[in-house]
Amino acid sequence: MSLSNGTEVDLGPLGRARITELLGQGGQGFVFEVRLANGEALALKWYRPECASVEQFNEMQRLVESGSPHERFLWPISMARVADQPSFGYVMRLRESRFLELSYLLSNTDREGRVLSVSFASTIAMCRQLSYSFLRLHARGMCYRDISFGNVFFEPEHGDVLICDNDNVGVDDGTSRVLGTPFFMAPEVVRDLTYQTLPSTDTDRHSLAVLLFYTLFLGHPFEGARTDAGLRDTSWLLTYFGTEPVFCMDPAREDNRPSGIVQQYWAIYPRFLQDLFVQAFVAGAHQPGLRITEGQWIKAMDRLRDGMVTCRGCGATGFWDVAEPERTCRSCATSLQPPYVLKIGRRTVAVSPLATLRTDHLASGVDDSVVMGQVRAHPQDASRWGIHNLSTRPWEATYGAGQVVRLEPDRTMEISDGMRISIDSTTVLATRWQGG
Repeated sequence: MSLSNGTEVDLGPLGRARITELLGQGGQGFVFEVRLANGEALALKWYRPECASVEQFNEMQRLVESGSPHERFLWPISMARVADQPSFGYVMRLRESRFLELSYLLSNTDREGRVLSVSFASTIAMCRQLSYSFLRLHARGMCYRDISFGNVFFEPEHGDVLICDNDNVGVDDGTSRVLGTPFFMAPEVVRDLTYQTLPSTDTDRHSLAVLLFYTLFLGHPFEGARTDAGLRDTSWLLTYFGTEPVFCMDPAREDNRPSGIVQQYWAIYPRFLQDLFVQAFVAGAHQPGLRITEGQWIKAMDRLRDGMVTCRGCGATGFWDVAEPERTCRSCATSLQPPYVLKIGRRTVAVSPLATLRTDHLASGVDDSVVMGQVRAHPQDASRWGIHNLSTRPWEATYGAGQVVRLEPDRTMEISDGMRISIDSTTVLATRWQGG
């Protein structure tokens, strides 16, 4: 039963609010905008009576009491009741209109049908934020149980994400009324026709890997030549996503190669990233304990960002990696080797117009990484490069000959071989790349 505009809703400790607008509806219920007495707007999910079970109420109450694991989750803030109504609901923050459903990334259009421009940097940021957010959720002993397109929203310009429909979340204790969304469910869940294999952190990790593969390669990891034929019915789903899944880029099998676009994107990225997906969808498809963890994905996204360069031949974005120094541009075959690299601990940043020094370089476990320095090309001499201090504190640089220079905020210093930059307690070593 839907509610009408103007209906008063009791939000417990938040006080009372009134419904102002119907935002949408689905199988479980309705989503309204409500406004508190102070004018603040929130989103109210109101369950249909047939979905408003005691078990559902108790689960939602536990989520409210536990609090959000991260601000990217549109988490239940308070339970909601309406006088003389048999159902209930909960309120959460409103999703800003700048966030799009993740499916728009595949169609490459926005809500108005205009071409969507999402940079590689934004795509990497999306993958990193998703990985970090689910890391925080799993660290609480919880699992999401239904990671899929429909529950993730992204902001195209910067790659910020929001995770919605958090009434799917539960304690990772082997009890669940949610199995997941087809195509995203782990193979062991799909193939268990007794419905005894329930979502867990392990199955979340499979679903997350599928989501990341879609985001980076614009296709499903198990779809290819094998899955193209036949009716997409229950038997088809059971076979290709449950009992006999074959990774489309499995190096040992070529019978399920995907569309050309997926293969083109696959070739763009370095081997280390490809290897992670091979593990996730070959060994990990059958052995949940071998799936890639959220921490591994975070490190991979940082390494990918560190190797992002601009091709000197055609200007296309490419990915160089210290383990594959001979990588060339996908568009014009020009070498992607950088003139210099910046070594920060175990990490190596390729010098290019896309290179940055960020807070995740200075400390491990950083979530929202902030750019502290930007590499800049000399406007008249392509062989010369500088580092611009975007932080609020001065840095100290020591040149190879021993000269010490202070780099003030908003100033640029030329990069040279052997130069050391001290940023807080971290040392950045600049070296000319010579193939080793």
